[in-house]
Amino acid sequence: MIFTAKASPSSAIGLTAGAVVIYGAVYGLPALPPHHAGSAYIVVHLCASALMFAVWASGRADARAVLIAGLAARLLLLPAPELTSNDAERYLWDGAVSLAGFDPYTTPADSESVAFLRDVWPTPLEHEHYATLYPPVSLALFTLSAVVGPEAGPWVWKALSGLAGVGALLLTYGVLKRRGLLRHLPLVALSPLLILETGVGAHVDAFSVLAVAAAVAAFDRRSFALAGVILGVSLAVKFLPVLLLGPLMIASRYAGAAKMLAGAGVAVALVYGTSFAAGHTPIGVINVFFEKWRFGSPLFSALETVFSGYALFGIVLAMAGAMLAGAAVLALRNQLAFAMAAALAAPLAVSPVVFPWYLTALVPVIALRPSAALLAWVSAAPLGYVVLNGWHGDGVWAPAAWPLWIIAASVALGLLIDMRINMLKPAPQPVTG
Repeated sequence: MIFTAKASPSSAIGLTAGAVVIYGAVYGLPALPPHHAGSAYIVVHLCASALMFAVWASGRADARAVLIAGLAARLLLLPAPELTSNDAERYLWDGAVSLAGFDPYTTPADSESVAFLRDVWPTPLEHEHYATLYPPVSLALFTLSAVVGPEAGPWVWKALSGLAGVGALLLTYGVLKRRGLLRHLPLVALSPLLILETGVGAHVDAFSVLAVAAAVAAFDRRSFALAGVILGVSLAVKFLPVLLLGPLMIASRYAGAAKMLAGAGVAVALVYGTSFAAGHTPIGVINVFFEKWRFGSPLFSALETVFSGYALFGIVLAMAGAMLAGAAVLALRNQLAFAMAAALAAPLAVSPVVFPWYLTALVPVIALRPSAALLAWVSAAPLGYVVLNGWHGDGVWAPAAWPLWIIAASVALGLLIDMRINMLKPAPQPVTG
């Protein structure tokens, strides 16, 4: 297998050109009939996935060529239209509410107290009855973007999320290079999930990916307190990355775990203390979100056909707990990369809502120890975007069932492949304390 850190000009140009052609197609999607918006986006995603897997499987691309192509694709999509979500509008609305001196955690978008803001800042109709559910650091980023006003605000937000995506890629490149795993760089640099959900979706999850990459990089250099601080701050961006704290603390042993826990505790106390001091009540309405939405979750959809109420809630908690316990066992057995993947996957596997961008935080961890099941999951999840055909065409949100079947079958097949590979040839541990 040939995979070096030295890029030849021809390989860099060729790979970058291929990435630019595929991702550049995004700019043509708004010209298509609205009823084809989701299908066309899925085609772009599948073509980009084919490129990623082809480069990874060949093992012949120079690492720097892959890095250059990944950076080019991310920069190319900075001004891309937001076709798959209107989350960025909600982000900026929350920032505007904060700038106006109101508490976004207790002020719904349809509140009369902020009626004057609705004349200036758009907010999606499906969110208008709810206060924000985003934690304080996310809200700070939204507020920073909203400072420049409704015209420039979206550009600032796209720039911030784009920088987060670039930072996550560079940090992961450093970890893979340090560990001699640059052959897996295409899984991050050319990941369509990362590139599209950041460049097109403009989701705050780009900062969760950055947090995961930064925490792993800090841990890899035995900077345990810094890793804890990063994960503590990540809790105030989105909940998911903080689940790495358990496996990383186990792998850090006693002194390292104590430093990590202290760093996380201080970060959480400072962030939330500052938020409360500013007059906010950062509790959010996450329960309302999960009551309202159902999307992209084969397991929860299957469970919901049999169970309901407290029984369903108990089964979901038990399954998530079992997966987190399994992550702890893997960490104790020096299978840290798998442990981190299991910890991040646990709440997503049982969640009633799994929008594709929720899975982005898994991607840097997958590159440390590729898993067929996780690769299948992150590759198949965007099939759910077929719902955009009806949403853009008729304003009807009606998720189809067939993507769930494909996602479930793909993950199941991936699990069988993982089991077969691990029985035949256990892989070395890529990240150690």
